[in-house]
Amino acid sequence: MSRLLYPVVPLYLLLTICNLADAQQSLSCTALSTPAQVRGEGITERVGDIALLCSGGAAGAQVTGNFTVILNVPITNRLAPSSNNLTGVVFTVDNGTGPQPIATPATLGSPNILRFNGASFTLSSSGTGNLRISNIRANATEAMQVPNASIQAFLSFDILAVQNNQLTVGVVFRGLYAGLSGELICAQGGSPLADNPASFASFLASKSAFNTTRVTEGYTDAFSQRGDFANMNADTGTRIMIRYSGFPAGARLFVPNVAAGSDAVTPTGGGDFGLHASGGQYAPGGNGSLLLARVPLADANGAGGVAVFSPGAPGSGTVSFDAMSEVALSNGAGTAVYEVVDANPAIQESAQIPTFLSVPPSLNGTSVQTSEDVSFAPVSTVMVATATDPIPRFQQISAPSDCTVVGDCGMYFPQLTVDLSSLQYTAQTGGGFQVAYVLIDNAANGVMDWNTSVQYANGTGWLRVSPTSGVNGQRIRVDALPGTLSPGTYNATLTVDAGPVAGTKNIPITFMVTAAPPPPPVVPVPNVTAVVNAATFAVGPVVPGSLATLSGTKLSGTNVTVTFDGLPAQILYDGSTQVNVLVPSALASKSSAQLVVTVDGNASPPLSVNLAPFAPGIFQKGVLNQDNSVNSGDHPAAPGSVIQIFATGLSGNGVITAKIADRAITQPYYAGPAPALPGVQQVNLIVPSDLTGSSASISVCGGPTASQVVCSSAVQIAIAQ
Repeated sequence: MSRLLYPVVPLYLLLTICNLADAQQSLSCTALSTPAQVRGEGITERVGDIALLCSGGAAGAQVTGNFTVILNVPITNRLAPSSNNLTGVVFTVDNGTGPQPIATPATLGSPNILRFNGASFTLSSSGTGNLRISNIRANATEAMQVPNASIQAFLSFDILAVQNNQLTVGVVFRGLYAGLSGELICAQGGSPLADNPASFASFLASKSAFNTTRVTEGYTDAFSQRGDFANMNADTGTRIMIRYSGFPAGARLFVPNVAAGSDAVTPTGGGDFGLHASGGQYAPGGNGSLLLARVPLADANGAGGVAVFSPGAPGSGTVSFDAMSEVALSNGAGTAVYEVVDANPAIQESAQIPTFLSVPPSLNGTSVQTSEDVSFAPVSTVMVATATDPIPRFQQISAPSDCTVVGDCGMYFPQLTVDLSSLQYTAQTGGGFQVAYVLIDNAANGVMDWNTSVQYANGTGWLRVSPTSGVNGQRIRVDALPGTLSPGTYNATLTVDAGPVAGTKNIPITFMVTAAPPPPPVVPVPNVTAVVNAATFAVGPVVPGSLATLSGTKLSGTNVTVTFDGLPAQILYDGSTQVNVLVPSALASKSSAQLVVTVDGNASPPLSVNLAPFAPGIFQKGVLNQDNSVNSGDHPAAPGSVIQIFATGLSGNGVITAKIADRAITQPYYAGPAPALPGVQQVNLIVPSDLTGSSASISVCGGPTASQVVCSSAVQIAIAQ
């Protein structure tokens, strides 16, 4: 949700000097600040100190007044209990004897106004005094909403001369970037548990499936331990939270207790992200080096708990790390929270966190797609000062890819290849569809998700692609459908998009459509060449009680019948090359049947057709929103709303389930026959309210039990955000 910045108004430092008229007339101040680099994800970022260098006053004069500080974003220091006083803000004066505290509470007047009412200090014997306000915390997420973001302060005295009265106290940068060497995919073969699950080396020896999460600073000192400048009076050092989701029952995840960073003696790494596999080694030194320690008792937002490791004193020797801990999963989701316990503020650092997977072999023969998200922690939606919320805290902003920061884009990530540079088809007007295949492959590392689209230069709808999306390597079918196209040459481009890292490939397509010859002067004999799913046109078994499409020749006439083992099928559409039928439900106990099409008394040769209780497919444009509009980019589904999926091939006896994004839906909102649509099944799903992104994949499944299901090819739906 975007936010408006607070109005840019002056920071008034209102000063009343009692009984010192001469001092009022001659005292002047210059305002200075060294802007701090602050994290744009941060809600409680410490800005640069504000200094006021005052001179020209009366010797030893006592100055008393009211100070007011206004920033262009909310001030987020912690509130004292039952008051508007802020804790942690330090106000001092130096009149030649060193900084002395000004014992006046900092009061929050409104979200971005800080006041010191009745503050009193004494000038030096030469009439000078240097004031300093330190440890003001600000909500940098509000400033990050605009380009070249900064946090501004404006200063003035109502009766005294002020120079440089407009200050930049914070410059906003993104603080966290992250990269994944690949996604953890729960495949059919499973992944073994280490002989010693508490040992990093044991997981490596067991060849358990794993991926590596790399976290990288957006700028030097974006990762800071508790004693760093940015964490004055803070509850913890910088924390990083990894959120896992989509794991099936029985899956277990394990992560290292400590991750040694890029400048450690030996950085922690699994061997898949450019480092040798090692639990890591670290030696405390004067300059520091990045070290992350797990916080096992942190809550779901990443707050609370204590890091499992604290560095020793500089020079105390090298420490080797091997200990692992299990990530608690609930409904396939869990979190791992790490805290920065050491860092070098002078260099930009990164750290790798391998995550190992243990899961038994899949019983249903399918893979499960999982997901992972990385952000600063603790996360919070509280954007103003409070008495109880943690410091630091962050808006939950997913970290973008760090490959451009580290400079290794493409080295450990997928790369799209296709085996054909072009496609050419020739067919007659009104003839059958022409088939070709394209092999999509991942020529590099990692996991490659891809999808396809078609752009037509002339004509429209004469190409059919199946499947339209997938993961890594797969052969797709591309059909050219002459239909009622007039004779001529048609052109289109098939685009395979595997994302900004893996790349995009364009395949030009030429379709030459010739005029159909005059009909032969013989009695037409129908011939069926293929029987496919009516929703997807995929070759495979058909389902009793569902719809099938028959392709062939001479299938139309005055009197057309279709039978399976002699049982008549209801014809919903018939044409010369295509017939859509409702497969008889009475075939439910059979695994195959003989298909015969009879046109005006002429029967086609029998064709053996495989039968199955479930073989689902979703119709093109067969997903409707709750308001019955067709789901599309112009009409996305709102999170929490109901979508209606129309499919065929789900008419067997058993259960109907579904998948949306990485979620398995075992109990749809509705699953059964589509009213007034013979052979069509309708599955209604509630779009998860926490679903992120502008699109998601969905599929519908059916089988005798929830653990033995056959799923349709996934289709993409648009999600409103």
